Amino acid sequence: MADTLLPIPQVPEGLREAAQRGILIPFIGAGVSRLAGCPDWAQFADGALKWLINNGKFSYAQLDQIGHLNPRVKLSLARGLERDNGVSIDFQKLLHPTSRGENAMGIRLYNSLFKLGKTFVTTNYDEWLDERVPQASLSAVPAAEPKDVSVVASMRVVYKVEDLLPALLSDPNTVIHLHGSLRDPAGMILTTQDYVRHYANDRAVDDRTKENRVLTFLDYLFTNKAVLFIGYGLDELEILEYVILKARRPSPPRPKETKHYIIQGFFSHQRELLRGLQSYYLDCGIHLIPFLRDNKNWEQLLEVLEDFALRVPASEPLVLQKAQEMENLLNG
Repeated sequence: MADTLLPIPQVPEGLREAAQRGILIPFIGAGVSRLAGCPDWAQFADGALKWLINNGKFSYAQLDQIGHLNPRVKLSLARGLERDNGVSIDFQKLLHPTSRGENAMGIRLYNSLFKLGKTFVTTNYDEWLDERVPQASLSAVPAAEPKDVSVVASMRVVYKVEDLLPALLSDPNTVIHLHGSLRDPAGMILTTQDYVRHYANDRAVDDRTKENRVLTFLDYLFTNKAVLFIGYGLDELEILEYVILKARRPSPPRPKETKHYIIQGFFSHQRELLRGLQSYYLDCGIHLIPFLRDNKNWEQLLEVLEDFALRVPASEPLVLQKAQEMENLLNG
């Protein structure tokens, strides 16, 4: 309940059941990558403009004039300057200012996520989910041959709209970048115009050429899987609304077959905010799992994920579940 705010929250029984059935899909937002050393939205937008300054395509005087603008507006300006000047902003360097292999917290954080899920959906552009960087062993007994923590295990990375197929959600070792990836910076969903196009409500049952595959994919995800949103704070609420609300079919209403969840942190003095958000998310069919930020702020999320990874590790989908999903795909 909203009055219960602990550093490590209880695992809802529905979430535990979804993990055991193998239908739990972690849905990862910017709050997770920030803990792993990636910039927040404001830093990302300013970083793009500063790259243009360093390359003689913008100035600090101009940056000062637009300092009050929303990060997405700044990114729209940066995109326009890219296009007008025929340059390409180094988004790789902006999102990964240091090597992932040297980021102990990031490795620890994402190793917990890889225990929680086998298939991931993310609105992030960064590469943290694209490869599993092994965590150094904490054993007191040295291994005969020291483990090379630089070795990475690659995931199947999907980031193009035309490749967004519902069947991907049953493929293990797969990450779906809903808003694009560093592998194709030009295709990243950054600006308001990008979002409007990406989530355009132009569903067409009888004309596959006009189908919005993003909405079809999300519709299947929320209907057939249990989604656990992680890393979505108030700063990402706009993005979350695009993902959740735009995916809904206006009619006919359908009973919810699965329950969805969101993990969010709160300070002890934010109980009223917590209650308000709890009601808001319930209207969207999402159960809020709050944790207390008082002692460790957002780093508390790391301990929450490590605890959940131990208590509800990912399982393979049950045979009956796979059969049901196959039937849904054939009848969809």
